[in-house]
Amino acid sequence: KNNRKRIILNNQDTEKIGTNTITPILWALYNELPPNTVQRPHKHNSVALDLCIVCNDSENIYTLVGNDLDNKGNIVDPVKINWKSGEMFITPPGLWHSHNNNGNSYAYILPIQDAGLLLYQRILGIVLH
Repeated sequence: KNNRKRIILNNQDTEKIGTNTITPILWALYNELPPNTVQRPHKHNSVALDLCIVCNDSENIYTLVGNDLDNKGNIVDPVKINWKSGEMFITPPGLWHSHNNNGNSYAYILPIQDAGLLLYQRILGIVLH
């Protein structure tokens, strides 16, 4: 039932300090969004700079971002960000967001976050719905 397909990039030095991040401050992961997939809303205290590596169906592949969830766990009045190959967008800290692929092609994104610093401080605060 896990539809989160990702590889977290890290190195031996950050593994020793327990953050398993690309640098002591930055977290980077290679994230695959398969066809017909909804990654349920989640949030974290880190800001994410998201680089869309591959997206061949911008109309059907997008991220929803918003402040609150309704009683069914859906984002209330979301902002819709369509993915486009080679473009970037920001996921602000503390906001609910979900990645959605209503199409038939795979999409790939590289989020880069200040999560290493927040992991080290033990304040990353990942919340999944």
